[in-house]
Amino acid sequence: MASLNIPNLPEEILCKIIEMVGADSFYYLGSILRAGKRGYALVHEPSVLRKCNVQPMVTFATCQICTGGQFREFFIKCVTAGNTNAIYYEGLYAALIVGPEKCIRILQPNVPNHDLSTLAVGIFNVCIGNDKEASKLFQQFEANHYDLRSDAIAGLGADLEWRLISFGAPYMNRYGASFKFPDDEVIKSPSCLYGHDYTVDFEGSCKNCKLICRPKVFVNVICFLSYTFSIRIPSVFVYPHSYTVSIRIPSVFV
Repeated sequence: MASLNIPNLPEEILCKIIEMVGADSFYYLGSILRAGKRGYALVHEPSVLRKCNVQPMVTFATCQICTGGQFREFFIKCVTAGNTNAIYYEGLYAALIVGPEKCIRILQPNVPNHDLSTLAVGIFNVCIGNDKEASKLFQQFEANHYDLRSDAIAGLGADLEWRLISFGAPYMNRYGASFKFPDDEVIKSPSCLYGHDYTVDFEGSCKNCKLICRPKVFVNVICFLSYTFSIRIPSVFVYPHSYTVSIRIPSVFV
């Protein structure tokens, strides 16, 4: 296959062109990378890496952004350059490999502007017992993105769950002991928190108590991370006699 010839144009113009190519998909940057030292350098410009669409790496070859994967080196360069989606994917991957604290640190640059990252950081704070920080993040999420009652939350939750599963997260109860949902002046746990039979299918019932209303803040607790978000992180099942909470969450932390 004939190699691509880089036109003799100013660097600034070429960078803008390559930015647009990469923004469509990282795949299209391959021929430019193979076009010699100049093409390689242009693709690795921070502005190009920052806008590069890395989603196909996850959608079609998830394992290839993981350690030892074909795209790992280039993917990490995108993370370092401040690529929002790359940071999000790397944060979830770090949750699987290292743990929630590392995930939270990686995702922090995306908070509060990126909806999925803000939601994920809030959820991981709940899982490790940082209820006050989780409360702040859920409030930031609502202020910057969607009402916590909105249908958009379900779509975001489904995306987050799917990403975790695609990275190989099995379903286990790893954070039942540390899980702590916010219960403060703004976000309150519902009175029915311990009133559900653990056999209840939360995706098909419990809609009446799903939302708790505080001044301008709507929170759903029992189904907050299961029904509304469509995620099982956590599905809170309560045994009414022992008041022992069993939380079914993906074991994303090995």
